[in-house]
Amino acid sequence: MPSFKDKKILVFGLGLNQGGVGSAKFFAQNGAEVRITDLKSKEILKSSLDQLKDFPQISYTLGEHKYEDLDWADIVIKNPAVKPGNPFMEYAHKNHKEVETDMGIFLQFVKSNQIVGVTGTKGKSTTASLAYGVLKNGSKDVILAGNIGISVLDSIQYIKKNTLVVLEISSFQLEAFQAHQVSPKWAIVTNITPDHLNYYNSMDEYIAVKKVIGLYQTPQDFLFINKDDPTTNNPGFLNDLQGQITFYSSTDLPEDFQPILKGEHNKSNIAAALALGKTFNIDSNLLLKTLADFKGVPFRMELIKEWGGIKIYNDTTATSPEAGIRAVETFPNCILICGGMNKKMDYTKYAESLRKNVKKVFFLEGDSTEEIQKLLGNNSKTYNNLEVLLQDIKKEAKPGDIIIFSPAATSFNLFQNEFDRGRKFNEAVRKVFNDA
Repeated sequence: MPSFKDKKILVFGLGLNQGGVGSAKFFAQNGAEVRITDLKSKEILKSSLDQLKDFPQISYTLGEHKYEDLDWADIVIKNPAVKPGNPFMEYAHKNHKEVETDMGIFLQFVKSNQIVGVTGTKGKSTTASLAYGVLKNGSKDVILAGNIGISVLDSIQYIKKNTLVVLEISSFQLEAFQAHQVSPKWAIVTNITPDHLNYYNSMDEYIAVKKVIGLYQTPQDFLFINKDDPTTNNPGFLNDLQGQITFYSSTDLPEDFQPILKGEHNKSNIAAALALGKTFNIDSNLLLKTLADFKGVPFRMELIKEWGGIKIYNDTTATSPEAGIRAVETFPNCILICGGMNKKMDYTKYAESLRKNVKKVFFLEGDSTEEIQKLLGNNSKTYNNLEVLLQDIKKEAKPGDIIIFSPAATSFNLFQNEFDRGRKFNEAVRKVFNDA
């Protein structure tokens, strides 16, 4: 195992989603000298900084990056969202610095034959949580980590020789698997649709990164592919993959299967976990009960309030048109709150779905909103305040209505990230739809 005692570690991008915090804690606890740099201010990063207050040995450069911090460092831990071509990372490589991500460090401690990896454009968190549930109820020693649960580096302390780790893996994190040329022993791909095209040069490049989850598997490994997804279920994607492929589909579920989890798309996620459980020889009745009882993941079509016969759902993690379409198809004739910033996505099909499925739409400010409104011929008011928006909805909503917050766009113009957006939405709902 590698040792980081007395090493100088620069965490390049603390962020607000636990990864940077987990990295800083891990290296500080392992005897390293840690420095954190982030373009965001101390005020914006407060929630992350508060978690590090018990580590006075950590130093900070906030609101800017400095080349001298890179000169100081032995190892640079890059935030996965740092884009290719970043001048500071190019400087680090030019000066022969070791550049890693938290996932790259994790892979130095945990063997690939302990990992159940879940990737895809949408459904990762739900499928990873379902997979964790079936393995846990099947009496396996298992933990949940990655983009959900605990930071991958925080999780290392809980991992023993026979522990299974269910990892939700983003495309950015898969770049670490590519660098280390490993794939999980069990790999699930939920679907691949356009996303992150403001980061990748093309859809083909994005697909190639997703393929890494199975690229380094051996014939002794297992790959679970969504039979109903046209991108993954085709020879071009499956070519050169050596793992034992299992195709799964929502049609695999018994006809009388009634899950708590809503949405046709979630039946596909459930089917993926069912296929995984069968590979581990978990009892079928136990599998189906576990999957039927699963209530969902926070911020993913989550019912957060019932008020006067009105139901309010929070689907803030819908950051793409495809995710937004799934939401309105799940709740037809809904009152929709959408909009935000665009990731170079096409909203044509999304607008068509809104015409068919939405009773009324309320918009947050952003360039994706402008595009959606243009496609709909809708010039209604846009909002930058959730409480004001909800007050206006409250005046119009009637018993039996469903209000769903499913932005189908990113959040960075008004919020720190989609989770900050989701928390602020919940707070606004509590204030506006109170019982007083």
